[in-house]
Parts: sequence; structure tokens; C-alpha cells
Amino acid sequence: MNVDFRKHRYMLFTLLLLILANLFAVPRLYTLKGYADMLILCCPGGTLSASVWEQLKNQDANEKNEENELFSQAALWKSLKEIKISSEQNGREQKVSCYQIKGQPGAVFGEGLLSGRYFTEKEDNVCLLDRDTARKLFGSEHVLGMEVRINGTCCRIIGILSESRPVCVIPAGVGASSAGADSGFDGAAVRKKESGQSSDLTISRMETLFGRAGGQRIDGHLYYMTACLIHFGAFSWIFVLAGIVLGKRTHKKRIAAVCLAAAAGTLWLGIRLAAPGSDYLPSYWSDFDFFSRIFQEKIKQIRELAAYQEFSAWQEIFRAWQQVIGADIFGGMVCIISFYYTGYVKK
Repeated sequence: MNVDFRKHRYMLFTLLLLILANLFAVPRLYTLKGYADMLILCCPGGTLSASVWEQLKNQDANEKNEENELFSQAALWKSLKEIKISSEQNGREQKVSCYQIKGQPGAVFGEGLLSGRYFTEKEDNVCLLDRDTARKLFGSEHVLGMEVRINGTCCRIIGILSESRPVCVIPAGVGASSAGADSGFDGAAVRKKESGQSSDLTISRMETLFGRAGGQRIDGHLYYMTACLIHFGAFSWIFVLAGIVLGKRTHKKRIAAVCLAAAAGTLWLGIRLAAPGSDYLPSYWSDFDFFSRIFQEKIKQIRELAAYQEFSAWQEIFRAWQQVIGADIFGGMVCIISFYYTGYVKK
């Protein structure tokens, strides 16, 4: 009796840990879903032409059939390296990494705006700062409307970013922000118009437009999809394990059938939410070269993002992806240890 009570206690503790792991993973999945429409092509060295990008924007704007539009937001960015900016109010200085943005900053930073707003493409003499820089210059993060001096020109602060390092972002155009704007950009970012839209098609169009293949790619859908499949796949595996073990121990096939049905339903739900799309589906399933090529290409993208993360949005994508996978590995190990320790699996 005491042994059975102990087993039940361990199983309840295991269930609690699984619930906590799931509660930890689900918000991260939601974060990744918010970036699933983000696509980035990074080619440092100023090799992306702004004039060609304008042609693409005009082409998409003139499309009569809206289904042909590939993105809802688009932007180019260029790093100006480190510069010093100063407060017009008290003369304090701060060294920051400065970036020029042409287009819509939301395509680069996503939901990384803490307060204020992003600038529009036609604005000039405005800027975005990170929170720590605002505090060091003004003693407060509530600095919207105040001015800083950048390269000798006054710029009004209109937004505060959640960047983890000192950053200043200015529009690439005329006046204070025109220096080097025509020499090319280091990267392009877009937000896909439709969630099921092919990432490969959009990236290919961008590479064709710029005449530049290769470079670092970041596909937000890759991280959301893989995290979603791993998360729901892990819970499916737990249901399968529970069904096999409990079915053998209790000699009741009904319990095993219920667990297996729950596993199938969980896996189906995960596939539906992940929405792999045409990028991951071959013309015929015996095309093993397709799967090998996809695996190698996506692993390369993941490794590149692990090694190089320019902005906080990229860091958040990779961190959330790691946390979901870590939570699933933890949940699986807890189940194995619990089944083994309580005697449901033969020692």
C-alpha cells in the first residue's frame, strides 16, 4: 500500500513537472510565431543596392492582383559602425552602434519597440535609441521628443528600442542621414504578406533582385515550425511511452489505445500549427535528395544564427527556440526517470 502510494506520488510530481515545462514552452512558441513571417538576407560589406530595392517596392505596389505581393513590410539596413552621440540638453556623450534604415524599421526589429514609434521612410532628422543609452544621456528612458546630436546634426528621438547594446538608428535618406546611403546596404529584411507563403520563393526573389546569392539567411518560420514540431512530437512520444508501459503493467488494452489516440491527436495538432508548407514538401516522397538538401540547408541557417546575431530580435528568436527544445528535452527525461524509478519500466 505504501509502495503504491509512493508510485502515485511520483507520477503526480512528474505530471506537475510536465505541466510546468509546457507552461514554460508555450509562451516561447507564441514569441516564435510572432517572428514566423520574418525573412532576412544579410550580406555585410554594403553589397545590397537601394536603387534596385526601390524597383521591387514599386513593382509590388503596382501589382493589380494582391496575391502576387510577397511582403507587407520591407527594409534595408547599413551599419555605420560606432559613433559618438551627445545630448543637446546636458552635453553628455555616449558611444553607440549606428545603423541607417531605409524602409520600415518594423521589418528589422519586429516587436522590439518599447515606446514611441518607428520612423517613416520620408522622415529625416529623427532617431531611435535603446533604453540604456537614453538613460545614460538623459537620466531617464522617457525621452521622446528630446534631441541628440549625431555627426553634428540634431535628431529628435521618436522611439525607444529593446536592444541589449548601445544602438542608434536613423533613416537613410537626405540631410543628417545621407552619408553613405548610396554606397549600398548590409542587409534586407521583409515580413511576408501571408503566413503560408513560401520563404524560399521570397528569398530567391530577393537574391535575384540584388544579384547576390549566399550570405546569412534568417527564416523566422524555420524556428517556429521546428520548435512546434519538436514540442508536440515530444508530447506525442510521452503519450506513446505511457500507453505502452501502462498497457503492459495493467494488461488493459483500452488504456494503451487511449494513450496512442492522444499521441496521434497531439502530433496532428502540432503539424497543423507548424504549417510546414511547400518549402518542406517534395514532389514525391521517395525523393531522398530533397530531404537531405533541406536538412543540410536548415542546419546551416541555424548554425549561422547561433554564431552571429546582429539585433535583439535575432537573439530573441534563437533564445526562444533553444528554450522550447530545452523544455521538451527536460520533460522527456523526467518521464523516463519517473517510469523507471517507480517500477513501471523494468530495471
